[in-house]
Amino acid sequence: MVSRLTALALMTLLPVAALAADRTVTIAGGQVSAPVGLTVQVKSVTLGEDATTVRLLASFDSHKTTFVNMNDRQNAYLAWGDGAEQRLHLRQIADNKWMRVLNGRTMEGDLVFPGALPSDASRLTLVFNPGRSGDDINAPGITVPLALTP
Repeated sequence: MVSRLTALALMTLLPVAALAADRTVTIAGGQVSAPVGLTVQVKSVTLGEDATTVRLLASFDSHKTTFVNMNDRQNAYLAWGDGAEQRLHLRQIADNKWMRVLNGRTMEGDLVFPGALPSDASRLTLVFNPGRSGDDINAPGITVPLALTP
């Protein structure tokens, strides 16, 4: 069951009007599961002049804990290289800044990463809770490799 409040909160982050330069790309890969019971699936990526939007589905089912935070102490980011300057950081969701997913629930919505990606970027990495392991029961580390095709 998708948390409607969370989905609504995520949807409010979308720009009011789409720019003509925005383009949605096809993704190869885009799904990762963590041992704690979190599955993250990227449905689409929209590249814009001022921001990149990621359509995300996150499901959590666990016997170990009642919730996980996907954006805990370090902000989630999209990277197109190894350097810190090659990252776009997540615009925090006003009423769910930790991106908390409750046990037995699915969260779906659009995540906004302000800034433009280089036009030649063909591979991205979406990172939640950098430096944490996937079996962390509070804030599992998730790294989703994304190959972009036009």
